[in-house]
Amino acid sequence: MQTSSILLVDIGNTSTQAALERSGHFTQAKRIPSRGQTWRQVRDLINAYSAYKIGGAMICSVVPELDGFWIREARRIVRGKVLQVGHRLNLGMAVRYPRPAAIGSDRLANASGAVEKYGSPVVVADFGTALTFDFVTVDRAFVGGIILPGPAVFAQSLAGRTALLPRFSETEVSRAFRQRGARLIGKSTEEAMATGIRLGYIGMVKAVFAEIMRDPLAGKSTLCVTGGYAELIVKEAGLHVRCDPLLTLRGISRIWKLNA
Repeated sequence: MQTSSILLVDIGNTSTQAALERSGHFTQAKRIPSRGQTWRQVRDLINAYSAYKIGGAMICSVVPELDGFWIREARRIVRGKVLQVGHRLNLGMAVRYPRPAAIGSDRLANASGAVEKYGSPVVVADFGTALTFDFVTVDRAFVGGIILPGPAVFAQSLAGRTALLPRFSETEVSRAFRQRGARLIGKSTEEAMATGIRLGYIGMVKAVFAEIMRDPLAGKSTLCVTGGYAELIVKEAGLHVRCDPLLTLRGISRIWKLNA
């Protein structure tokens, strides 16, 4: 019986989330930006958990240069193992992929969590900095996926390659996706970009889901989505899929339990 909490850390390209898990419940969630992240920020966040009895930690990271901060600081307060998600661990599924070391650990965590909750075959889409689709076969094998720009990257790409177009903030990106019923023809640069962001991104997402549903194998899978923009975009796209905002943490927790 689990008597102590497990520290779960999800280090993404945009932000890092930490939380405690005990008996299937996730608490004390905290988030800091990944870009420009310092050792002091990591220590301050870890110190916020020092009053809890923590029996282990599992770190899932796609930003290798930050791993050392988190491993060192987690070891200060954790009484047991500090592990990292990777393809060599027991994931609760096989990995049939030519170069398994190249798979992002977040994708492995998502797939593992989806298999546990929804069974297999399953397709999980994560609307993060990148939009990833990952496929697990009926015999529980991760076989690959699809990678596209995430919503914010899609929205901000024009500003990065043009001299005059403005860069949309995260709030402006979210607002653009909520503009259902807005006029088609923008009367300002910002309006024109917002319409393009919404119609272009939602159209892309719908096209990818349609291709998945037409595939003879993937079309029979359970579809689920996660990530900060997931619920908003699938709603705007009229897609009826399961939305699970805790899926990545669920997968990290499952991998811990399989390897502790």
